[in-house]
Formats: sequence, structure tokens, C-alpha cells
Amino acid sequence: MSSLISLTFDDGFRCQFDQALPILNLQAIPATFFLIADQHPTHEGRNNEWWKIDWREEDVGRLKKAVQEGHEIGSHSVTHDDTRMRRQPEFEARESKRLIENWMGTEISSFCYPYYGSCAYLSDAVRGAGYKQARTGARNSYYALSAPLNFNIDCRQVSRNDDVKDWIRPDCWHVLTFHGIGDSRSGWEPIPVDQFAAMAAELARYRDSGAVEIVTFEKGAERFGPLRQ
Repeated sequence: MSSLISLTFDDGFRCQFDQALPILNLQAIPATFFLIADQHPTHEGRNNEWWKIDWREEDVGRLKKAVQEGHEIGSHSVTHDDTRMRRQPEFEARESKRLIENWMGTEISSFCYPYYGSCAYLSDAVRGAGYKQARTGARNSYYALSAPLNFNIDCRQVSRNDDVKDWIRPDCWHVLTFHGIGDSRSGWEPIPVDQFAAMAAELARYRDSGAVEIVTFEKGAERFGPLRQ
């Protein structure tokens, strides 16, 4: 059996839609974008250049088009603020789902824990909010397609030093995570646009050879049937 891979993008940085999305569409690679549900124009409302989706009308239209193109939209909490999440985990889980579903007009089934965390207080709230699967960690885990899968699913944080061939392992599902696409002003741990384009092209060649299948995070989790809590 071939390898199964999912590409995920955290924080809803605008560079992901300006730079990465056209490349993904060119290579016919589906991906999952985990978005923060607040309407601040920058990450955590800080005075920085990490511009993100702020849910203006044109953003919603762009995101709906991305879903039509085969991509998935997931939740990354309301505020991405650790203190607020500790104080009101149910709000961060439920309200982000409600807001994004209202804007998108479709079910949001995937959650991504901010800062790669999956503390019990937030994990319980995410399950209670009705999400079907959640993405956590950055420990480079591979999941055997023949084994049961937990609700909280690990990932690999992609770096500039990554080699695409290392992402592929037969009979396993591997979840990749990206943040900034571009220079340091684009977001955390940025991958240069030309390098991301080269990675996507190489991954597409593996797919075309039959070595790998590329699916959204939601579709990958569905391959395992009911997830263990």
C-alpha cells in the first residue's frame, strides 16, 4: 500500500492563501487550513507583520472557493491565546466552531491545538464541542494504516532542511504542518516560496508514481474509522 500524506497549515496567515494555495492548486494537492476565528488582522492581535485571515467578506468568499477546490477549513481556536484558553476552553472550542461554520456554511470537523498543545482541559472541550478529530504535537509521528488511531493526532513541523522523500513511508499516514510561506514577515518558521514550490512539485511526482496518496486531514482520519478517545 502507498503512503498517505496530509498537508496542514496553521494560523490562517495570508501568505498561505497568497503564496501556497496557488502552488497547491497547480499541483492538484489538497490541504487543510486551520484558522483562528477572531477578526484581528494580525496574529494574536499583535503589532506585527504576520497578517492573517480576519473574516472580511472577501476572505469568506476566498475560503469557500478553496473548499470547492478540494481543500479543508478547520478551527484553530477563537483567540490563539494560552491564558484565555486555560480560562475558557469550552468557549475557545465551541465558539470557534460556531463562528467558522456560520461564515463557511458547512460543518467544521477538525480542530488544531494552538502551540502544538493538547492539554486535557482543552482536549476535553474540543471533544465536547463535536469535532471529529484534532491535530496536535510536532514529533514527526507516522501512523500505521492498519492500527487504531487516537482522537489527538501528531504531526511533523516542516523545516527548510526537510527532504520530501523522508515524508514517505509505505502503509503509514504522515501529517505535515506549515506556518509561514515566504520571508520572516509572512509568519512563524517560514518556508521560502520557491522552496515550497519545489517541495510540492516533488511530492506531486511521488503521487503520480503511485508512491503516495495526498488527502486532507479530515479525509486521512476517516481512513481509520472511529477514533479512540
